[in-house]
Amino acid sequence: MTIVLGISLSHYGSACIIVDGEVKAAVLEERLSRRKFDAGFPALSIRKVIAVAGIEPGDIDHVAVGTMCEQFDSNLAQDHEYRLATRLLSGAAYFVPLRILETAWLRKVYRAIFYTYNRWQFFRKNTSYFLDLGISPAKIKFYDHHTCHAATAYFASPWRDKVLFFTADGNGDGYCSYVGLGEGDRLETKQAISSIHSLGGLYSRATRFIGMKPWQDEYKVMGLAPWGERKKAAEEVYRKIKRMWGPHGSTYRNFCGYACNSLLAHMNRTLNNPRFDYVAYAVQRVLEETLSEWITKTMAHFQVRKIALSGGIFYNIKANKKIVEQAQPEDIFIFPAAGDESISIGAGYLGYADLRRQQGLSIDLKPITHYYWGEEIETEIEKTIAGLDTTRFEIVKSDAINDLAADLLARNQIVAVCSSRMEYGPRALGNRSILANPSDVRNIERLNNTIKRRDFWMPFALTLLDVCADRYLVNPSQLSSHYMIMGFDTRPEYRDQIIAGIHQADKTVRPQILVRSFNPPFYDLLSAFHQKTGIGALLNTSLNLHGEPMVNLPQEAIGVMLDSDLQHLVLGHYLISKRT
Repeated sequence: MTIVLGISLSHYGSACIIVDGEVKAAVLEERLSRRKFDAGFPALSIRKVIAVAGIEPGDIDHVAVGTMCEQFDSNLAQDHEYRLATRLLSGAAYFVPLRILETAWLRKVYRAIFYTYNRWQFFRKNTSYFLDLGISPAKIKFYDHHTCHAATAYFASPWRDKVLFFTADGNGDGYCSYVGLGEGDRLETKQAISSIHSLGGLYSRATRFIGMKPWQDEYKVMGLAPWGERKKAAEEVYRKIKRMWGPHGSTYRNFCGYACNSLLAHMNRTLNNPRFDYVAYAVQRVLEETLSEWITKTMAHFQVRKIALSGGIFYNIKANKKIVEQAQPEDIFIFPAAGDESISIGAGYLGYADLRRQQGLSIDLKPITHYYWGEEIETEIEKTIAGLDTTRFEIVKSDAINDLAADLLARNQIVAVCSSRMEYGPRALGNRSILANPSDVRNIERLNNTIKRRDFWMPFALTLLDVCADRYLVNPSQLSSHYMIMGFDTRPEYRDQIIAGIHQADKTVRPQILVRSFNPPFYDLLSAFHQKTGIGALLNTSLNLHGEPMVNLPQEAIGVMLDSDLQHLVLGHYLISKRT
């Protein structure tokens, strides 16, 4: 048996356990600390994944740490400008040409200095933690940020023949993107793009420019973008941003000469105070066009039609949609927790492969078939039920819990679910979900006003039965979408059945196409709803209040009920309802 602990030190702290090539447990630090986007050393996550995997710390053969040159302060992680390297780059961009700042020798100097410093800091701060657990610090090895992304893109995919991988994010160890080939048990990087040219950097500064939080609210910018379409003033903003960034041969480039805070200052000078939806439209369009052209040309160059993607930019489901439409890959895999949540898993994959090669053993890394990698909560459910105030809550235990929930949903009630193992990453896939009837557009306002309190322009998502997907989606390539990581156009003839779960401006949708093997209880609930209503879909959003992490434990789900107008909650085989 080979056991590897993977750790992310990036702005989403996380840890995972890989046993004999398979992810057995993974959790984000925020789910345990209850601090949104908790970053830095994932002390709670490490202990949790060891417990979930059912192993002893001394059983761990290798500790793989993802990201070599950057470590994040838990309280400052969403403000990248606090880091010395970022501040230096921002200042240098005012007077040093980018052709100098992006040179290979300068990146080598950066990586050598900051890796040495961060490695020293890591062991200075955390050696005692590992010794207390019973893990020798000699087992620890660091791995390059984008190689970790590439590992999740390729090794988590269902393929082991030749695949072209792409990584793209804001910055990691001096780079923003890798391109390479995966085949068998090997990864080979063919192109590396300096973080000077980061599309993630452009998008994050646009996020800050319109008054939102960078490295956190980019999804809001994506959701806002369609509201700026077909506006003359928005097209002018688009032309200005396109002069700053765009495709360049087989890659993409920063044309304006500014980065980090100097780029933000350049936007203030150049864009002339436009409406925030115009900026969102413009930067989203530049992102989509740049990514799709880059990937299309790279696929043609390498003559490889299967692609695998990872990195925070690929959370942008509208850009992923554009990539499919323009590049027309034979098949596509996007790691579902595409952002820096994937770093711990990628590091774990790389550490596992390293260790097996050293031992002369086969590298049998297994594709993912789900990502419910949190802890089982049956015991916690029973404790929570025992402690509930029955004067405030009605409690029903039933072996037909899915039918009860489907009946409430068919009567246009909103129902939350907290059952079994928690999803990894930000997408709720039926175990930590709030569900509603998607045919009633009023449910958007009901959810926002009484529970979620989201920005008015933000769309919700859908879970679709696999047998009903073609009714609702325009999906000529029959692409799978198990993880809500792809965008699709919807068919107008059935749009009224799913109106509350689609984007109200452009009528696109971010679906989970559910197959029964992925989550049998959730599939049965959705099937029961389909039988009662003829609608093969449910509005599905994460079980949390705005600004809080997704619920982990049953007690936290009860907390959401108490702090909102949520009336019904499924906890395992129990239906909890507020008494009126």
